[in-house]
Amino acid sequence: MVINDFVAAMQAKDHRALAACFAEECRLVDYCPSQVKRPNAFLYGRNAIEMFYHNKFMFGGFTMHDPRVANERTVNFYADYHGTLIHALAQIENCTDGTCDRDGSLIQELVVRPA
Repeated sequence: MVINDFVAAMQAKDHRALAACFAEECRLVDYCPSQVKRPNAFLYGRNAIEMFYHNKFMFGGFTMHDPRVANERTVNFYADYHGTLIHALAQIENCTDGTCDRDGSLIQELVVRPA
């Protein structure tokens, strides 16, 4: 399932593997950074996601802790932004095959929000 690939890439801090979970034309909205006085992130396209997470992993100190996959579309975790922990939920809103549970399925839209 693509949610498991997403979690594995986040935990490995692998921005390329993370971007590979997404369709070429996709959207990712992250509402969690506003909780630590950073702007929300609105990303469009696989390349933007790769660059954003490259910077987050390398320079921003972002780490995913204790992920719990609830189903093929949802993971509950703790987002660590340079020592500030936020309980977060990542929800796949749309996948290329409509179900998100088949091999080869890619994320078209993902929203991360405080849990």
